[in-house]
Amino acid sequence: MKLKNTILLMILALGAFAYIWFVERHEKTTKQLAEEGNRVLKFDRDKINDIVIKSNEAKIELKKDDKGVWQLIEPVKDRADSMALSQLFTESEALKYVEKIDNKGKGATKEQLKEFGLSDPATRLRFSGGDKPVEILFGKDTATEGKVYVKLDNSNAVYVIGNSLKSQIGKKADEFRDRKLTDISTTRVNKAALKTPAGEIEFSKDKDNHWTLNKPLKARGDDSKIGDLISQAANARVESFIADAANLSGYGLQEPRATFTIHAEGSEQPVVLQLGGHPKDEKEKDKVYAKLSTRDTVVLLPKSIESLIETKPNDLRDKNLIRVDADIVDRIGIEGAGGEKIVLARSGESWVRKDGDKDIAINVAAARRLLDDLRQQQVTNFVADVATELPKYGLDQPRVKVTLSSYASQNTAETKAGEKPIVSILFGKSEGGNTYAKLDDEPFIVAVPDMLLEDVLIDPLQWQPLEIYKNKADDITSLEIRKEGQPTLSLERDKEKTWKLSKGDGKVNQMNITSLVNTLATLRAVRWAGAATGEQGLDKPAITVSFKTSGNAGGKLSIGKVTGDELWPATAEGVAGVFLVSRPDKEAFDLALIEKPPQAVPLPNATAPPDPAVPPPPAPEPAKEAPKPPSPAEAPAPRQP
Repeated sequence: MKLKNTILLMILALGAFAYIWFVERHEKTTKQLAEEGNRVLKFDRDKINDIVIKSNEAKIELKKDDKGVWQLIEPVKDRADSMALSQLFTESEALKYVEKIDNKGKGATKEQLKEFGLSDPATRLRFSGGDKPVEILFGKDTATEGKVYVKLDNSNAVYVIGNSLKSQIGKKADEFRDRKLTDISTTRVNKAALKTPAGEIEFSKDKDNHWTLNKPLKARGDDSKIGDLISQAANARVESFIADAANLSGYGLQEPRATFTIHAEGSEQPVVLQLGGHPKDEKEKDKVYAKLSTRDTVVLLPKSIESLIETKPNDLRDKNLIRVDADIVDRIGIEGAGGEKIVLARSGESWVRKDGDKDIAINVAAARRLLDDLRQQQVTNFVADVATELPKYGLDQPRVKVTLSSYASQNTAETKAGEKPIVSILFGKSEGGNTYAKLDDEPFIVAVPDMLLEDVLIDPLQWQPLEIYKNKADDITSLEIRKEGQPTLSLERDKEKTWKLSKGDGKVNQMNITSLVNTLATLRAVRWAGAATGEQGLDKPAITVSFKTSGNAGGKLSIGKVTGDELWPATAEGVAGVFLVSRPDKEAFDLALIEKPPQAVPLPNATAPPDPAVPPPPAPEPAKEAPKPPSPAEAPAPRQP
């Protein structure tokens, strides 16, 4: 019995669900019915392809073309403003009446229609397309402010509505015209040319989607600046449309001051923008007459469009020293004049220096920094467009040559095994804080800041890792420290890991020795200076620290004289080259390691033999006789209360 009831309940539940799913979900809610109950117009905007607005003043017609783009047909032919159309559709779809005059379904009488101005109204709005046209007729304003009488063309029912829709269709034709100068998508532009009295600049996109200058010289273009130039022209906003534009010479367009030709992918004909003169009207003098080949009218544009006329070729050139994708660079070759060639090679996510078949550890951060700096460096000046005077700039025998290459370990269908150069950069003379440079595949000479060469290390010693020692502080068991002008200190740890003198007497300052040992254990160079020189004072170091570890390993650190930038040259035994130590690290080695004994305080009556080197203290002055107390007769009388 229970099973039968359960099955029955399940059937009822399924039936209720089916009813909700197939019936109620398709029925409109009470709220929806209420909202639609007082709507005046009902249509599907996606099916509308023609709109006509009529009034006593004019007729405006807008039509959707075969591409689905709205065009203004009357009173002039032009692109329609999609925003204005969207507002018109939205206002019409949401149109509601506040009162309906229908005389119980019979409609308004002829007298009423005449009274409401709806017997033969001049103002009409018609939407065509879809099932059948929908037309609304506008009559007089009601006695209530902000309301108007309307009716549909196929009905005599009269509605009282707000006058916002009437205001929408009361716009002038120009207000339905697209104020955006062109309808070009700037991402589709692949070629452009700017012609001014100064000459012609032509640029196009290459196969990698980068811009290249073709005229007046062949050079890399600045993608951002050229994109901005195209966007400035294509997206300029029209200030106003000139009704009578038959005489172009009157607007300075017979011989335009500038012509900007834009080619877009997928378009057979280019779009040509011509810039003319300025209006004579004082109020409009900050605007410029212009003509677009795709629009049959002269327009006024903001004066900012004149920056096109002032554009020069170098304004559009790529100021990056090189244009290289860092991910494809596998080798960095560095050749200093008369020096050893250095080859840095990518090793997974790291970098090494190649010495034949050997991989030598390097300062990886320096390699990454060099590649980043080369890629991000912008030229300070385009010095010469033709490299005919290389000796003048020191580029016939460059100081440094840097080559970036890709590398394939084996032959493939696309590439052969081995190194394939991407670009080589030559660095010549330095003048006024800049160094002349040239790419091997470009004819130009440019200038870059001198500081760029600070990262181009031409000595193999300078590429060594910055980590000098990699020890644990607790593993250092003994030290010998020599400081200029001081006795040598020998220290060791006892069983409790406390530092003590292994020779001589004295109390070790545990805090200072701990700071020194911690610095020594993980000593890191600021940078490598290269080979030792006499000026560094390393032949007679100011500080020498020798140490041993629990694994019976050891090391010896020597620190020389301070440099101008407050760095100290130093060497580590077993490591070639001189590196620089920072001030904080140097100060750790300068700390006093032996505590001074407290000075003895002399007893009050203690005497000591006079020191002949110390002059005797001055003799004390004779004591003055104490004044005698006054006699009773001389004493002042006591003060009366």
